[in-house]
Amino acid sequence: MGLTQETLAQVSGLSRSTINAVERQSIGNLSISKAEALLESIGLSMKVATSGTARAPSPKKAPPSRSALERAASTASVSYQPVMSARQLEAALLTGIAPRPVRPHLQVLLDEAPMSLLAKVVDELHADKGVERSHVWSQMRRLAHELQCFRTVWQ
Repeated sequence: MGLTQETLAQVSGLSRSTINAVERQSIGNLSISKAEALLESIGLSMKVATSGTARAPSPKKAPPSRSALERAASTASVSYQPVMSARQLEAALLTGIAPRPVRPHLQVLLDEAPMSLLAKVVDELHADKGVERSHVWSQMRRLAHELQCFRTVWQ
């Protein structure tokens, strides 16, 4: 994501020294709550499961879901007409250009959408378009600065 240790510490609520120790893989013991805070701040999550031999119930087949880009565009368009399309969002994230009609949508997305959704958008663009994740995060940061977003992660 291109975050400094200081920024990641502010976003996650951990100390910079803890972030540094995790990065260097020299931390002796990181509690589950700290690991969870760190992961959530960068759009990831952690699942803890028992290691017993009992078989877990098979999950129900979920209906096909919308792409991360479609969910993000929808999230950003809740209060605006016309809505921003997934294609418009993709173009903005790949080019770093925020066309006037979707500027408010992009600002809401970058300021208010869950980081986990933004991370899924980055992963989707990487998988579908072959764009480096760091490039997409960089474009998000550039757009956030241009749109004067207040979220700490973009500072």
